[in-house]
Amino acid sequence: MAVTDGIELPRDHYAHPGAPSEWWWHIGTLRSGERVFGFEINATGRADGGYGFTQIMISDVANSKHYQATSAVAPLPKDWAESDPSKRWAVNLVCNLGGNGQITMLGAEGDCFDMSVHAQVSDAATGTPIVLDVRFVQNGPPLLVWGTGCEEVNPGGTTPLDRNNYYYSFTKLAASGTISIGGETLPVEGTTWMDHEYGYFGTAGAGPNWVLQDMQLDNGVSLSTYRVDVVPQRDVSYASKATILWPEGNSTFVDTVTTPRGTPYTSAGDPGVEYYLQMDVEIADPPATLSVVSLLKDQEFVIPNSSIYEGAGSVTGTFAGETVTGTGWLEEKIKAPAPAEAEALQGTAGPAA
Repeated sequence: MAVTDGIELPRDHYAHPGAPSEWWWHIGTLRSGERVFGFEINATGRADGGYGFTQIMISDVANSKHYQATSAVAPLPKDWAESDPSKRWAVNLVCNLGGNGQITMLGAEGDCFDMSVHAQVSDAATGTPIVLDVRFVQNGPPLLVWGTGCEEVNPGGTTPLDRNNYYYSFTKLAASGTISIGGETLPVEGTTWMDHEYGYFGTAGAGPNWVLQDMQLDNGVSLSTYRVDVVPQRDVSYASKATILWPEGNSTFVDTVTTPRGTPYTSAGDPGVEYYLQMDVEIADPPATLSVVSLLKDQEFVIPNSSIYEGAGSVTGTFAGETVTGTGWLEEKIKAPAPAEAEALQGTAGPAA
């Protein structure tokens, strides 16, 4: 893969010494026959805070069960992620704080986009052990967030890694392997998504609200739409942005309007926080109306005062005049504000019909 506006692959699939933060996370929908599972495997290092953490979850849709845990490691090991592109790509975190999360990611010899991933943890609420052993193989070019993969977020930074946030996604990963929940092990497969984000992300332990939806459509288009500093309210639209990855391989960045719908799910970890399980996204050019709906109400990583909703969803709607369906993802990181602050964060899109 060639140089693309600051991101060069495979080089930048590897770790970046000097980056304040670095994340690799796999998300999406896996299937075992008729059964459907959402999952997340997130390995993160915060060099600016001297720690790392894992987030691992499985949503068992048929049984309405959600298993999740967030665990930390401190100090962050210096060799937790391979930075030398001449070696096999690897990520390894074994947590020692607040849980027992373990994640190992290993690239094939000569092909870092062929990734074997092992993740295990005990569910935070019940202690049920969950394990994922999945191979992910990328097909095609990456989605470059913002259309370029790079955005300046800290003008005062003294290096590119301190000034910029770098972000790309693999949206057509052929996934196959097994998942285990308690004593049950199942073969799974699917087409999944991976994000790699590095550089400046904000002060460790702090940050704004954000709401994001990823979509993999059956017409070959992938897109990721988001808004920061917003508190969603039912049927109140807000201005947002989306990166579209076209079947030809180019990424474009467009304006969108997002509208939360339906009855929200109340956070189990943060009193006063509500997550919306349906997000309707409209795009003017290309014309599109898309609805992302969570597959299971409870898909929250429960962390007191810092919970986050991360959940698999389904997509229906129209894109460029044609009916589409697909798989989706909903991510919502919300801090409950005072009512006046919530109104101020809404933006100018106005109430939706």
